[in-house]
Formats: sequence, structure tokens, C-alpha cells
Amino acid sequence: MKPLRETFLAKLDGTVRWTGMNARVADEMSDAPSADRKHRPLRWIPILPIALSCAVFVLFFISPPELDVVRLGAVFVGLQVSLLAMLPAIHLGGPLGKPSLEDDEREAALRKDSFLFCLGLLAALNCVGQPILMILSHGQHWQTGYSVGVASSALMLNISLFGCLPTLYASWNLRQLPRE
Repeated sequence: MKPLRETFLAKLDGTVRWTGMNARVADEMSDAPSADRKHRPLRWIPILPIALSCAVFVLFFISPPELDVVRLGAVFVGLQVSLLAMLPAIHLGGPLGKPSLEDDEREAALRKDSFLFCLGLLAALNCVGQPILMILSHGQHWQTGYSVGVASSALMLNISLFGCLPTLYASWNLRQLPRE
């Protein structure tokens, strides 16, 4: 009996298996920890600056200016500066924890979607939040220092959302393959 001849596509598949490229791609796309993996998506780290900036905004917003005996504004400014120190480490790595030059098509689409989601959410929050803050400051007769403090904490919240939200969105939407 004659041996079956391989088709051209079967020969190409055999060549790819011979190079080991399919195993490398599967290893990079899996959730299993690997020693040679250079980049990992940041899943939990971006939550910390977002939570801290939300806490600063809420605490500054609800603290009455009459009880500002110990100068809580200085404490809030210190918290905001410490948040600013964390943001470059998260934002400069990009949403996927690596430079955009190393992205494939799937990761480039995920990176684009994460920035569009972030900018859309920030636009919606600012379109709703700024008029509310303006109405509250006028209706409750806020002092200038209190208005500036609330506005600066809102600005810090915007900066931390812009710096961390794309990373958070992309890291949780990045599909990982099971290790086989």
C-alpha cells in the first residue's frame, strides 16, 4: 500500500509545530505563571489609586468647612500628591502592562476600546458632575477655599481615572486561555 502524501497545508502545520511557535503563543496567552513572561496585565493595582482618589473627593466634599480646625486640606493635598506618585507607574506601562509597539491586532483593539471607554466615562461624569458642583457651591454659599478644595479633589479624581481606568478595563477584558 502506498503511503499517503501530505498536503501542502499539512506540511505547513508540521513546520509550525516543529518550530514550537504554537506552544510559545499558547504559553503567552495562558493565565499560568511562566518564568519567561515579560508583561502581565495589572488587574488589582489600578483599583488602589481610584479608590483613594474617590475617598479623598468624598471626604473633602462632605467635610464641613466650619470644622476645619486641624487643616484637613493639607492632609487631603498630601494624599493627592501621593496618588500622583502612583499614577505614572500604572499609566506609562499602558493598559496591557507593555508598550503598544508589541501589540498584536487583538491587543491593539483592546487598547483602543479601553481608552474609548475611559474617555466616554470621563465625559459623562464631567457633564453631570460639574453642573452639580456649580449648583451646590452657589446654593450652599461655599467659601472660595472650600470650592477650590472640592474642585482640586475632583480634578485629582479625573486624573486618577484617566491614568488607571484604561489599565483596569483592559486587564479585566483581556481573555486568557487555560493552560493545557
